[in-house]
Formats: sequence, C-alpha cells, structure tokens
Amino acid sequence: MATSNELDDTEYVCTLSDELIIKAEVELNEKPEWRERDIQALRDMILKKPELKIRMDDAYLLRFLRAKKFDYDRAFNLIMKHFRMRADEKNKQLFENLRPSAVKHVLDAGVTGVLPHRDRQGRRVMIFRPGKWDPTKYAIDDIFRANFISLTKLVEDDETQITGIIMIADLDGLSLNHAKNISPFYAKKISGLLQDSFPMRFKGIHYVNEPVVFDMVFAVIRPFMKQKILDRIHFHGSKYEELSEFIDTQYLPSEYGGTAPPFSNEEWTRTLLACEDEFVEDSKYGLVKAIAKPQTTCKDDTLDCLAGSYMNIDM
Repeated sequence: MATSNELDDTEYVCTLSDELIIKAEVELNEKPEWRERDIQALRDMILKKPELKIRMDDAYLLRFLRAKKFDYDRAFNLIMKHFRMRADEKNKQLFENLRPSAVKHVLDAGVTGVLPHRDRQGRRVMIFRPGKWDPTKYAIDDIFRANFISLTKLVEDDETQITGIIMIADLDGLSLNHAKNISPFYAKKISGLLQDSFPMRFKGIHYVNEPVVFDMVFAVIRPFMKQKILDRIHFHGSKYEELSEFIDTQYLPSEYGGTAPPFSNEEWTRTLLACEDEFVEDSKYGLVKAIAKPQTTCKDDTLDCLAGSYMNIDM
C-alpha cells in the first residue's frame, strides 16, 4: 500500500474538453499551466503530517484542490476533516465494511442510484428514494454507506469534480416509521460529514412526492444544513415538469415526467460491485494517531494546529 511516505508519482493526464478547462479556470481557479505545481504544493503539506497515510497520486489530490478552488490551506483542511471523520470513534460504525457488496441489499431495494446521463449543466444526477427502505430489515447506517460509496465513485470522474452533482429525492412512501429513525443527533452528524468533509460540489437537491410527514423530517434536518445548501433546495411535489428545467426530458425517467424508461439502478449497482477491490484497498488508508507533542497555538502556525493527535482536530 502506497502511503504519504511512499510516493505514487502517477502523473495526472487531463482529458477535459476545452469548454470544461475554461469552466474549471473560471469557477475553480484551476490553471493548466500551474496544475502540477499546485498538486505538488498540497502533497508537500501532506508529507509534513506523518499521521496521514493516504493516496498521493495526482488525480486523488486534485479532487480536493478542485473542491476548494485551489486554495492549498482549505484543500489540506478538507483532507484532514475527511480522514478525521473516518477515524473518529463516534463514526466508526458508519465506515466499517465500507464496500459495495456490504450494501447490496440497499442497492437491490432501489433506495439509491445514479442516472446514466447528466443534467443540462453537465452534473451527475443521484436518485435517492428513502421510502423504499424497510427499517425493520436494516439500519439507517446502511443507507449512509450506500450513498457514501456512490459519492466516492462519482467523485473519481474529472468532469464531475468540476460540474458537481444534483440529487432527486423521491419521498414517495416515506412514513412515520422512517421519520422516527432520523434523530436530531443523527441528522447533525450526517449533514456535517457530507457538507464539510467530502470533496464534492453539491449543486442542488430536488424533492418530489413530499408527504405530510416530511415536514417533520425536514424540521429535524434543516438546522444542520448550511445556507448555501438551503438555497439550492427545490420542492416540486408532483410537478415533474419542473425537473425538465434541469434534466432533458429524453433522459428523465418516465415516472418523473420524462420519456426515458422507468428508473433502474441495476447498471449503477453493477458498476459499484465491479469496484469491490478498489474499496477494499481504499479501506487501508486513513489517519493514524500521531505521537503526542507539545501543543501550539493557532496564531503561531495554523497548520501545526492540525498536527499531533488527530483527536485534537475539530470538525
């Protein structure tokens, strides 16, 4: 296993279209002529932290730089937060057995999936249908794992790192039995993990078929959502025609007012299951507890405040 002490010198090969290269420069401050320098700068920061045992190839580090618009400090802090959340004992159960085969029952139930086509702005489209979850058969943590694995696979793609994702949350079938499994503590934890600790650009959430009970669910979730996310939330009810403003009708599943076949996550399930070995390998990386050393103050050195025991890092 390659670590921060065993450099993987795999160089990034750009396959972006000219249009996306321009978009990345305008929106993310990514300059092709500086890309190699920027990646190396982030790598140098990681090398100073022996407790970080992570992938060091260009493509992997690039996803964090893009997520933070090529601000080295913010990209590094995101890496620390990402691996801190995975190492935290409070989240341990969420990241155990984090591989596609372990959540196949969630995928088979059709709870989560991804459309094969992008929306009009080039964003990937996740479909989340929590009403298809049977709380008597498996825990809500399995839902998190299935979504986390899907996001992890999606963020590997260069184009998606730049354009981001949107989600259609179909709440048909959501009941009080589902709602009582979402406590304020759980909502806070999950919102924090995805909003603050994952290198993805979340560009929109589109709710459809909202039942009355969703008012209670959203009241629990809303306080933990950042204003940037709240501004990107849309409620459509059964007005599926509004979705066509974002996704071409020819690609929109028929149950959502499109002309494409009904949604199926079978292809996405096969995609994830084919990546089993990748997720097993990924589980070997992480943040290990460093040897204790004297504390420094943040005004002395911002980055050194992130060093030492990872237990001292704030989410």
